[in-house]
Amino acid sequence: MASDLQEHPDGDPIADAVLPVYGPDGTCLTHFGPDPVVAAGGAPRTGEQRQIEAIRSCEPGPELDAWLRGLDPSVLPSTIVVEVIAAQTRIESYQHARTLGMIAELASRDEMSPEWSPLAGAPPTQACVAGDELAMRLGWPRVTATKTVHRALVLDGMLGATREALEVGHLDAAKAQVLTAGLADLSFQVAHAVEDAVLPDADQCSVAELRQRVEREIRLVDPEGAAARRERARCTRKVSHPRPQADGMASMWLVLDAADALRVDGVLTHAAKTAKALGDDRTLDQLRADGLRDLVVGDAPESDGPAFEVHLSPGQPVRSEPRRSWNGETFTDRDGVVLTRPVEPIPVATLSPLDGTATDAAAGVVRPASPSGAPDAPTTTALRTDTAAQTGRDVEPGAGVAIDTGTVIDAGAETDPPTRTSHVATASSAPSEATSSGASSGASAPAVAVTPPSLVPSAAATSPAPARRGCTRCSGRPGAEVRITIPASTLLGLDDQPAHLDGHGPIDALQARALAIGGIWQRVVTDPVTDRVLDVGRERYRPPAALAELVRVRDKTCAAPGCRVPACACELDHTQEFHPQPGGDPDAPLGGTDADNLGPLCHRHHRLKTDGGFRLRQIEPGLYEWITPTGHRYLTRPGTGQSHDATADPYDAPPPF
Repeated sequence: MASDLQEHPDGDPIADAVLPVYGPDGTCLTHFGPDPVVAAGGAPRTGEQRQIEAIRSCEPGPELDAWLRGLDPSVLPSTIVVEVIAAQTRIESYQHARTLGMIAELASRDEMSPEWSPLAGAPPTQACVAGDELAMRLGWPRVTATKTVHRALVLDGMLGATREALEVGHLDAAKAQVLTAGLADLSFQVAHAVEDAVLPDADQCSVAELRQRVEREIRLVDPEGAAARRERARCTRKVSHPRPQADGMASMWLVLDAADALRVDGVLTHAAKTAKALGDDRTLDQLRADGLRDLVVGDAPESDGPAFEVHLSPGQPVRSEPRRSWNGETFTDRDGVVLTRPVEPIPVATLSPLDGTATDAAAGVVRPASPSGAPDAPTTTALRTDTAAQTGRDVEPGAGVAIDTGTVIDAGAETDPPTRTSHVATASSAPSEATSSGASSGASAPAVAVTPPSLVPSAAATSPAPARRGCTRCSGRPGAEVRITIPASTLLGLDDQPAHLDGHGPIDALQARALAIGGIWQRVVTDPVTDRVLDVGRERYRPPAALAELVRVRDKTCAAPGCRVPACACELDHTQEFHPQPGGDPDAPLGGTDADNLGPLCHRHHRLKTDGGFRLRQIEPGLYEWITPTGHRYLTRPGTGQSHDATADPYDAPPPF
């Protein structure tokens, strides 16, 4: 709660304001006494203003929390409801600060900082295991938990003033994160100078404004360190792994140098506007996404013909469209004039052949030049196979598609559902004359060489492409392999049970059957009751490769609770150690290399199990028990989404799944 005394405008102390009490009809029953502003010579204030002052003056804590719990907001005036919401956010900030304080306390415990053995390589980047402990207990993503621990330690140490501002509700969690993210890697002196400059008015600005202020103050306080900060930032460039989205889609996060990002944006926009000018009916966003996919994983064969240099020129002006609301009504100004929104004209594409071919830009058809100089009949181009529409991941012809049907597994399919795509490649020797009309300012889009498939509009005819030369299994991009698990009954069309796309999650039966076309199948026998894999078509005591396949198909993901790393990207671990451990009990039993003692673990969880103080037991094949350094116990069956906190359960209780 606020201090017992406040400063009167003329310097005299006055009693602290009390929180208002409201009747059943929302009437304020609290009498606040004489208005100190009137006593100081100011104009009198209304009752609502006195109530607002009292609510704002109460710092977050048990008293404000109890007052908020006893309110009935449905009877309060709207002005007071807004202040009640603001008071509730102060309570949330107060509770968030307390939570971070407890996380910092946990991270400071000895068991959260294990000694990492050099036998398994260099110590991990995140040496503290408090984030892993919280990820298992709270179901947080491990990255989120690790970042929260880091933020808690920064606030508990260098940025103590920010922590105090969070405790009293002067900052919310989002603004505190802006400060910790911006100042954590700076020197103590620079961080404190920036903190002192931005904290006083932080409650009066938005999160974006606070971020800009922090960046500006850093440049003012430490201009000499700009080069070092930029170099550190460049080291964080990355492309994230796909994150599953609804309806068979996935998202990826790209972090690049600003200039590189503008160049990529310019090329994608230029290619998208080119296809649009040639009659492609896809949206610019769809064309940009398809163009990026094809630039990374596409490989246009020589049979598709030569490349062309594409230049854009402004199109004909387009009449402005009226601005409309969500229900279709037009917007007008005070005089009744309909407000319009300018529409950017679609540019006109000019094609310049790189090796003596003639083009017809109006029809969008490519005509190779005949030896006599007269153009031959328009040639049509084949459409590249593409399964991205079903899976969110591109699969090139010839790339492996592994499909596990419960009784069969496809380990190298070539799928051929016809879908038009855009093949775009930067012309390294072409002059950079065209500039993307929609690109960011200062980003010059280079001339783009486009192979014929991207130039064929939706109305163009198609014909099968000539066969590729060489090994079809090696013609695709490395790593463009898709693996799915599909019940045999679904594959045969007897039902529509969902399938599992490795690295993504569930997909519908229609998508799974489309991926299964033309596959090479491998038998996988499963238990019809438990769906547990029994074998993969070989005897159990075959070479380790067969066992590895069995375990990965069985578990699908890392065996740690909540971890979504696909089993194909994990390390196979002996749950009960195969080799004696240095300094361990020489009489301890050792595990064998069999399905009952093997499980997939991502690199981080493998290190946690080996050196991080986490213990692991495989109760039965595919059912794992984890015991963390704090003694918490979790049961999990990876690949099924089933995880159970068994910390308070008797040890002889049967598994819940």
